[in-house]
Amino acid sequence: MTGSSSHSQAGRRRRWGWLLPLLVGAAFLAEIAFLGRLDMAKNAEAVESWTTSFYRRSAQWAEPAGAEGGGEDEDEEIRRCEERLEREDAVPYDRDFDREPVLVGGAAKDWNKCYVGCEFGFSASKTADASFGIAPDPSIDGILRSMESSQYYSENNINVARGRGYKIVMTTSLSSDVPVGYFSWAEYDIMAPVPPKTEEALAAAFISNCGARNFRLQALEMLENLDVKIDSYGSCHRNRDGKVDKVDTLKRYKFSLAFENSNEEDYVTEKFFQSLVAGSIPVVVGAPNIHEFSPGEGAILHIKELDDVASVAKTMKDIASNPDAFNQSLRWKYDGPSDSFKALIDMAAVHSSCRLCIHIATKIHEKEERTPKFANRPCSCSSKKGTVYHLYVRERGRFKSESIYLRSGQLTLEGLESAVLGKFRSLNHVPVWKDERPPSIRGGDDLKVYRIYPVGLTQRQALYGFRFRDDSELEQYIKDHPCAKLEVIFV
Repeated sequence: MTGSSSHSQAGRRRRWGWLLPLLVGAAFLAEIAFLGRLDMAKNAEAVESWTTSFYRRSAQWAEPAGAEGGGEDEDEEIRRCEERLEREDAVPYDRDFDREPVLVGGAAKDWNKCYVGCEFGFSASKTADASFGIAPDPSIDGILRSMESSQYYSENNINVARGRGYKIVMTTSLSSDVPVGYFSWAEYDIMAPVPPKTEEALAAAFISNCGARNFRLQALEMLENLDVKIDSYGSCHRNRDGKVDKVDTLKRYKFSLAFENSNEEDYVTEKFFQSLVAGSIPVVVGAPNIHEFSPGEGAILHIKELDDVASVAKTMKDIASNPDAFNQSLRWKYDGPSDSFKALIDMAAVHSSCRLCIHIATKIHEKEERTPKFANRPCSCSSKKGTVYHLYVRERGRFKSESIYLRSGQLTLEGLESAVLGKFRSLNHVPVWKDERPPSIRGGDDLKVYRIYPVGLTQRQALYGFRFRDDSELEQYIKDHPCAKLEVIFV
């Protein structure tokens, strides 16, 4: 018995010796858990705030198990990152314009197709998004649309229009919200062949408003006094029968006096574009920025002020007496106009009423993008391989945007253009102007980028003002504008 009892006590001591460390460890873990629970409620809100803030800036892409040391292919990781951004950045908008089109009151439909749901007219069941004129309902944006010069109609000045309550301005100014210029490929056969110049006079003039608020009549008289022979078909200084077809008549002259009734930026009327159709070199009194409308180098002559008349008269005589010089001025008719000219005229390939609806729809979505539900889009995805940035790019004249992805090492002007071209080529994208341009300048199926700029700029800014100065400015813009929305002009 004694030996058996001693043996049993020794066994119990050995078991307690084995269990004691486990019991001590369990007590230690229980204390940690208890203290953690005490602090959990206090820290939960801070943790949630920190993780939300971190996630908004960049979705952190975790390496899968076994991926250490380059086990996962880099391209596969980038692809998965892009798929994640495509899914998580795709926050649905409340307004679907296919189901609930933009509604514009105060005018009838005057276009054939549009790239966003768009209706003109009145509805008893729906409130219009905008209306021509000032609507009594302040929730409806008032639209001013006019192609007249603000020098005759002061309300067409953008600042004056804004002051009178118009939210959307549509004028000939490229600085207006939706420009309505006199130009289009459909309206003018700009690339028509150059016919023989058979008239003895150097230039033709069609001027009927003899009280214009500029110096055009003085310029005409000064040209005549400098022995520039002019056939005048209009009411002012008429010396030829005015009952003629204007374009057919202009075709016989080497020069056309495209003298506008006011000198206002972007106010360029049919006088100029009909001269281009006729293959008659425009001599311009009018818009101070008329060279932005030139189809090619040396294609126009500009009388900015009366002091220019003498030099312009000399140039006209020199060109008229030198066939090579004359042909050089019309070189654009044979080689095609400049990219800047094509980019300008291509704008009108989409009807101004459709562009109005795109403008309104864009503003509606931009307003919604400022709501909380859009705040948590990641817009970028980081991993050990770097960061992928998600951008949205659409062609000018269209509403729908395409997803573009740039890696942190590709945040360059060249990288952006390459990514945009790659995306749109993969979609077999057809530019909006393809069927509008004359066949001779439609080009092949490849795409060429003219400008890329943030959505919301005016056409004056997009065509002639804004450019990312360098790679660093582009990189900063992308980082400062999560899910940046850009617009591209193809030529």
